[in-house]
Amino acid sequence: MPHISYSNTELTTNNLQNQTNMKQFFSLVTALAFATGIQAQTTALDFTANDCDGMPHTLFTELDAGNVVIIELVMMGCQPCVTAGNSLKNNVLPNVSDPSRVKLYSIGFTNSINCTQINSWKTSNGFTHTVFAGMSAQTTHYGGMGMPTIAVVGGGDHTVFYSDQGHSDSENPAILAAIEAGLAAVGVQEAAVNTVGVSPNPTNDVLTVNGTNWTNAKVMDLQGRTLLTVQLNAGKLDVSALPVGMYVVRLSDADGKEGVARFEKR
Repeated sequence: MPHISYSNTELTTNNLQNQTNMKQFFSLVTALAFATGIQAQTTALDFTANDCDGMPHTLFTELDAGNVVIIELVMMGCQPCVTAGNSLKNNVLPNVSDPSRVKLYSIGFTNSINCTQINSWKTSNGFTHTVFAGMSAQTTHYGGMGMPTIAVVGGGDHTVFYSDQGHSDSENPAILAAIEAGLAAVGVQEAAVNTVGVSPNPTNDVLTVNGTNWTNAKVMDLQGRTLLTVQLNAGKLDVSALPVGMYVVRLSDADGKEGVARFEKR
């Protein structure tokens, strides 16, 4: 068997390349694991707590009032958390269609973070938004470690419209779209006279709408865009042409009565 020799430079280069490849591999595996956990959460986790200025909050009550909440889970000494907070403040919130209904909350990622620490973090970084002491349950709910973790929640059913670990400015359009989806979803629910049942839900073709008097249906996506306007046939609504996703259907009858339903197309 021939003897093959390598110089020290070649060995060092090969070792560094192997280490880089392994780091990239484990980073990919970790990212996929986090993404799987995040995507599984479609409903926000409620909390009742005083913020670090002593004001009481119940998350679901604030969402039910028509607000959208951006939750930023942060670690003390985490520069990416500060960078993300500044990006949300300077690049996302100024572009929101209804800023009076959008709240930004920074929350300590673990129960060991107290108000003294996070108030100091807030002041030293020039932030003015609402901050809370640590809430480990929120971190667990939105996927575990990976600071910052950012979630956008809203709507009468407390939907998670966006959730991801880490942040870059390239993600701001998706965050802004999630905020607008939350605002639109609340608006649709507020306009409805009553909530109507539909089945099967999820569906891949035809929905049956509860009640016999509905005559017209308007199907909208969660951004409030109208995709279908049809007359119902014996309470049946064909949604087979819609892409996979979540939708809201507005219903009306000959007397002007209105209803609303939410469904998933698969």
